[in-house]
Amino acid sequence: MYSNEIEELERIINGRKSIRIKRDYSFISAAVMVILREEQNGYSMLFIKRPESQGDPFSGHMAFPGGKIKVEDKSKLETGVRETIEETGIDLNRIGRILGELDDVSPINPKANHYVVTPYIAYLTEGAEIKPNEEVASAMWIPLFHFRNEKSFERRVVEKHGMKLEEFVYHYQNHVIWGMTARILHQFLSLVGHLFWIRDRFN
Repeated sequence: MYSNEIEELERIINGRKSIRIKRDYSFISAAVMVILREEQNGYSMLFIKRPESQGDPFSGHMAFPGGKIKVEDKSKLETGVRETIEETGIDLNRIGRILGELDDVSPINPKANHYVVTPYIAYLTEGAEIKPNEEVASAMWIPLFHFRNEKSFERRVVEKHGMKLEEFVYHYQNHVIWGMTARILHQFLSLVGHLFWIRDRFN
């Protein structure tokens, strides 16, 4: 038996057609997992922080667990589940329920814009200890109620890579969520934030 919020989230996500980015041989397919868990004071979402690494376009970024597809993966979802086990020790096959998928996203950074990432939403059915591997500097559960605070979010127009872009930025304590991860979070909150009493200011 799942909570009303989770049942309704699943209904909303699966009641829409996700937007897919067309791929050719030059693109690298990847998947990330947007993982929720229920706590005493509501729901939280799992984020990881990538370690600082020279030459890595995602160095030091806040992110969702995930990575690029491997030959042995039968699907993008399998990629996301496998990467989550490797990066955090959380086995979604055993203690997770997959709720659906969001629209594809691709990084704007020219060094990484050949990636096409499919985000999947999962719900933890029981508690799990996070065991980060060497690809993860730290991991944290951010309460969804934090995003009710207007100071947690800003929308700005910036000039990057020769283009004017609308950018979403989220703040949590001393962490900044931006770029592709912020766009995935923005999608999630735009679609189902109202289920968690988060004001609909994201559209």
